[in-house]
Amino acid sequence: MTSNIEPLAREMAKRICRRSGMPEADIPCWVDLHWPCAAAMLEAGVMDEGGEWVEDKDVRLGMEAYRERLSRAK
Repeated sequence: MTSNIEPLAREMAKRICRRSGMPEADIPCWVDLHWPCAAAMLEAGVMDEGGEWVEDKDVRLGMEAYRERLSRAK
């Protein structure tokens, strides 16, 4: 599954990894697994492009967007 948001979501996931102190060698695998979740959070407007939670947004909206993204992939 690829989309126009994929490169942005991948960069966002990398920022999250680096900010959390993840070893560089582990980042590519983590990003491959988690970029769709980052994309869903962006699309739902609950995270910004830097991977920061947007204040006053309900994270459940992001989780629902992620479930929808997964169901479209099938």
